[in-house]
Amino acid sequence: MKVYDVPVVFFDLDDSLINKDANSLWIRWRFRRDRWAMVEGVQALLSLYRAYKKGRVTHTRLSNYYRTRTRGMTLADYQSSVERFFNERGQLHIYPQAASLLFAYQRQGTRIVMITGADEVVAEAYGRELGIGDVISNRLDVAETQIKGLQKPLCYGIGKVDMARRFLSGSGYGLDQAAFYSDSHADLPLLEQVGFPVVLNPTQILADVARERSWPVLDWRETVS
Repeated sequence: MKVYDVPVVFFDLDDSLINKDANSLWIRWRFRRDRWAMVEGVQALLSLYRAYKKGRVTHTRLSNYYRTRTRGMTLADYQSSVERFFNERGQLHIYPQAASLLFAYQRQGTRIVMITGADEVVAEAYGRELGIGDVISNRLDVAETQIKGLQKPLCYGIGKVDMARRFLSGSGYGLDQAAFYSDSHADLPLLEQVGFPVVLNPTQILADVARERSWPVLDWRETVS
């Protein structure tokens, strides 16, 4: 695995550092514990996953999903549930190659940033496990301990570009000096802006784009039985 001599490297989470998407793992885990997870799963399947695959996730749609996902939970309840989920299920899906690549960047002094559409509680759990201190993610909208949805803007599509730029603001570095690893064509806006785009475990659409543009491709799925 090539390690780029860059001051900052961004990593997507779902299907990139982990071999599934965190929302699917969460729903499967919840099925065993709460009947409401059936409602959550149906909503996610019908209104969220299809939109995600088409690159059409909206703030309204994702916020509605999160209201369903956290029904009856305070923020503290959700944080506790995510901790149990991560310990029992979530951490098992981290690619072993991810630790090696992250260590190589850490050793050369590159600042590592996770930038993901997962919510901040889930994203930070993975960040702690992977030793990634900087996490950019979707942020929960909380009022008096109750989760109302997600804040704007979304960490998705073009929103990731804006958030990455804000993160670098004042650092003296630009996106043209950064690398970004992602699996999804929804991340094309940011892949197109960084100086070192790397396609990781790509969707077919993104694999086709990478071939046309001669972007490097890593596929860790080939080593997973």
